[in-house]
Order: sequence, then structure tokens, then C-alpha cells
Amino acid sequence: MVPTINKYLLPLEDLIKNNRKYIGYFLIFLSFVSLGFLLYPNSTKDSGGYAITLLWIILWIPIFSRVFGLKIAQVVIPLRRELGILMGTLAFVHGAGFMIAYPSMVASTSFWWSKGSITYTAVGFVALLLSIPLTLTSSSWAMAKLGKNWKRLHRVVYIIIILTVLHVVLLRFSRNFEIAPVIFLCIYFAFKILEWRGIKLYTSENKIYPIGQKWLCIPCGYIYDPLIGDLDSGVAAGTEFSGIPDDWRCPVCGVTKADFVPYIEWQEQETLGARIVSKRYLNPTTIELIIETVDTLTSQIWQFVSFVWDDEQWEFTRQYSIAKQDGRKLTFLIKITELGRGSRILSTLSTGTEVRINWIFGTFRLQESQNPKVFIATGTGLAPIYNMITSLPIASRGTLYFTAATATDLFYIDQLKSIEWLDLHIHITREEVPGCIFGRVDVDMIMASPDTEWYFCGNPRMVTEAVDKLTKKGYTRIYREEF
Repeated sequence: MVPTINKYLLPLEDLIKNNRKYIGYFLIFLSFVSLGFLLYPNSTKDSGGYAITLLWIILWIPIFSRVFGLKIAQVVIPLRRELGILMGTLAFVHGAGFMIAYPSMVASTSFWWSKGSITYTAVGFVALLLSIPLTLTSSSWAMAKLGKNWKRLHRVVYIIIILTVLHVVLLRFSRNFEIAPVIFLCIYFAFKILEWRGIKLYTSENKIYPIGQKWLCIPCGYIYDPLIGDLDSGVAAGTEFSGIPDDWRCPVCGVTKADFVPYIEWQEQETLGARIVSKRYLNPTTIELIIETVDTLTSQIWQFVSFVWDDEQWEFTRQYSIAKQDGRKLTFLIKITELGRGSRILSTLSTGTEVRINWIFGTFRLQESQNPKVFIATGTGLAPIYNMITSLPIASRGTLYFTAATATDLFYIDQLKSIEWLDLHIHITREEVPGCIFGRVDVDMIMASPDTEWYFCGNPRMVTEAVDKLTKKGYTRIYREEF
């Protein structure tokens, strides 16, 4: 049933997807136009009905997407903010128009209380007041400023829908009592509970990758479209993903074809359950996150895990390298940024919280050889490097150059110093610190034999510049990961 509906609605889905920005602009335009009806307050009655309809649409969109698996709902989810602005504006026009048309009623006690009970007008007025801050903060700028408090504020929408239903019920009570809105509200919250619990009422259809299948780069989100190709890399338009040379790399982040998955499959991929067993700040902007997976997963020492997060813009993914694996426990070193979507979620999570992951990926491989190994990492780029270093045989020796901006930014230093066979060099770039080297790592100053293996992970500019220097000097065993 669901695959059939998705297939039938595919043209509309593509239309919305390709014009989503313009549809958003149009909804904002309608919001401004609707304010003009305040010039005719007696005509604003119907705007309340339109506002309620939009509110129900906004609330049901995530359920249709996550519980029922309708792809068109997933495409519409990014438009919820614009729909919310239009809904809030219509609600304001409805309420303000009523006050303008009936000022004496608003000033009377009967506006709030009548015949021993609260009135429908009072309930509607409270719902309107609650919707105003939601309308004013339905923007990317407000989300960035409010951070984790944005979603907390917008949970008020559940109170608004309850008050709205009560408003309708009380309005119709004196005429002909209707229980239908109450039943519909109960049905909504029943399905909302299913959504919160991650329960799906559909099964994904079998994946068939037809000609023209798009492919998604897991680390950076770049989508390879066969119709476009990658002309800058010499891949002509019309080239299927299977026909791309094996040495081709993602034009955005530089990973290989192994880090791509079919785009449609990615959107519907079943996630794996896990829970947080530990989260602690190593410094003001870095956390050590340890999760325990429900199933036993086998990871390689160079791989990363794709986490599935969920916020007001629906589902998205973030990738974090594995710093250590102990059975079903996986340890990550994650940088927290003020405006990062994933960071906002991570900052609110606590021990015991359930999380979802999309398996394990990555090709930043530690070579199984006896060659000398030099590791260079910046910030949380230490995560896969640390995994590699601690996995080396004791008889092997390795050299690590770890760079941070200030002493406060350092972490895992005690762990690194405890590795007896590791030659550790700590670089600080913005201040002089006793026991550390001031300035960036310069690979020209590192004495290394021709068969040395170089491993880089961290700042893209640092990685690119260092690799260019080493390549010109004739080194060929160079392995890199950038983020």
C-alpha cells in the first residue's frame, strides 16, 4: 500500500522537492497578504478555520513520514516553519479581527467567563498568545540563537492544539455538542506516541537500483547524480555510479566510492538501537561519548558510525569516528559547536538515553605492515588515530603529532603518554605552553624513511598542505581523513 502511494505521488514529491525554496517564499508572501484582511475585521472569521487546518497538517506531517512511511511527507517537513508562520499569522488575523469587530465584548467579563465556566473566546485567546512566540521564532536565525531551547519552546504547540480543540468544542457546545474533535485529538496523540517510540506501521519495499540511481556520500552528504556526472573530475554526464573509475573520489570531501550508498536506500535504511552509557566533557568543546549497541557490531579500527538525529527539521545524520571499541561499547571523541545541529542534540543527551545509528562505514585504513608509521591529528581528528595507535602491535613503534589551539583544547594526553612505545609530540598553535611545541606541524621538518606510512586526520587545510608537500618529496604511502 505505502509503496503504491509513494509511487503515485512521486511527481508531486519531485515538484515540491525541486521548488521547495520558492514554495517557502510563497507561504511567507501569503502570510503578509493575510494581514491585509485586518482592514476588514468582519471577514476574518474563516481565517481561524484555515489556521486550525494548517496546525493539524503541521502536526501530522512527521507522523505520516515516520510512522506511515510516506515520502511526500518527508519532503514537506522542511516547509513546516513556513507553514507555521502562515498558521500563526492566520490565527493572529482571526483573533485580532474578532477584537477589532467586537471591542465591547472583549472588554466585558463574559469574554472570559460565562455561566460558571471558561468561554471559548478565552481559550482561543490563550492559544493565540501561545502561538505568537512560536510564529516569531520560526526561522533559522531564531533556531541558531535559541539552540536547544528552540525545540523546548516549540513543544508548546501540543498545548496549543489541546486549547484549539477545546476552543472548537466550547464554541459548538451551545449549538450541537460534537465529540469528533476530541476523538481526533486522541487519535493524534496515539500516533504521536508511536512516532516517539520509533514504531513504524510499514515495511520498506525491496530495493532495486534502476538506471539513473543517485548515490549519497555518507560523510558529507554530496549526492552523485548520473544525469549530471562530475565533469570537474572527468566523469561525463550519463555515467552510472558503477561506471565511475575506482580511484574516483567525492568532489566535496575526498572519500572513495566505498563511502557512498544508494540515495533512496539511505533515506529508508533501518536504524540500529543503542544507548548512552557515558558522556563527559574532556574540555569545553569536546565530549567523550560511549554508547552500547543492542546488537554486537564488528568495526574496523579506521571506521566511523553514522548517527541518526532528529530535530525540528526532521531526521539528519552525523558521522563520528570510533576511538575505541570494547565489545558492544563504542567510544567517540566529538567536537561541540555552538550552531551545529548535531551538537545541539548531543549537549542535551544524558546517560541512559536511547540513540539510533546507521551501521559502520569508512575506508581510512591502517595498513597491516611493519613500515614506520607517522600519525598527525588535529582536535577530534585524534579519534580514529587513537584507535589505530592503540591497535598497533606492542613491537611496533609509531610517532604522533597532535595539534590543538590552546592548552585548554587538549584532551586524552594522559592516555597517549601511557603508551610506552609511542613517540608523542604535542603542538600548540596560539600560546606557548611548557612541554609543548609552539606552532603547527611542519612535515618538512620530520625525518622519515621512504617507506614511512603517513596518517592524517583533522583540519582539511592542514591535511591538504601536508599531503602536497609529502607527495612532492616522493612519499606514496599517505592515508587521510578530513573533517
